[in-house]
Amino acid sequence: MSKVLYEIYIDSIFLINFILNIFLLTLTAKTLNRTATRRRIIAISAVGALGYCIILCLPLSYSGKILIGLIPVSVGMAKLTFNTKGVRGIIRETGYLFVYAFLLGGVMLFLLKRFSFLNRHSGKIWCVLGVAYIIYSTLDYVGKKHRSRKANPFCKVFIPCGDKEVVITALIDTGNGLKEPVTGKPVSILEEKIWEQLKPLMREEKLKVIPYHSVGNSHGMMEGYELPGLIVEQEAQKVCYEKVIVGVCQGQISSGKRYQMILHPELLENK
Repeated sequence: MSKVLYEIYIDSIFLINFILNIFLLTLTAKTLNRTATRRRIIAISAVGALGYCIILCLPLSYSGKILIGLIPVSVGMAKLTFNTKGVRGIIRETGYLFVYAFLLGGVMLFLLKRFSFLNRHSGKIWCVLGVAYIIYSTLDYVGKKHRSRKANPFCKVFIPCGDKEVVITALIDTGNGLKEPVTGKPVSILEEKIWEQLKPLMREEKLKVIPYHSVGNSHGMMEGYELPGLIVEQEAQKVCYEKVIVGVCQGQISSGKRYQMILHPELLENK
């Protein structure tokens, strides 16, 4: 019996998997409300695509490639992208990654076989990636609609201070554009009474002066500090952020005492 030989264009396979990984990681991040910069997603997508190409060339059976190669690569992509601590979190993120991969791949195969025009060009990169982008955009749109109905702008923040930990409620404010003028780092706002509980962290070398604008005060100056780190908890997931700059707000931040801190949205994107 003669053997069937296949010609594989590894560069095309790498490009397709690279783009698809970007779609899958982006959808997973948005669904789980996890923060990951574009650079991180692009870098991990490239690593994942390279891993897939290497596994494809290994002399293993299809099931062997899945068990030994693709599953570890997917787990590694989720871990490196979101930097999650704990087995449960990694399993959750990898699970969503597989769900979106199944949806994306399944719908792509259906469309490429169902429509004659797509079927004729199914071997071309632009056709495959074009169909993939349409499916990605549809899933992203549906996800945004769903998230807008259940969005929660509040989260728990844990600030280590010596042998204790200060726990507060924070508002994630997309309207907060405050930046530290020297480094350009995002500045979160902390209530003065909370800052008084963090006296061991009040070191002069960490003092910063932050200009701000507000209603009734067009040129204000706010005292700020660089915290060694804090932990943000969202949907039972805890993520640690280091060297966080906070501005100290005199008085209460929230009139109803619902929250004691305003987190800068870019802080959550810079992990």
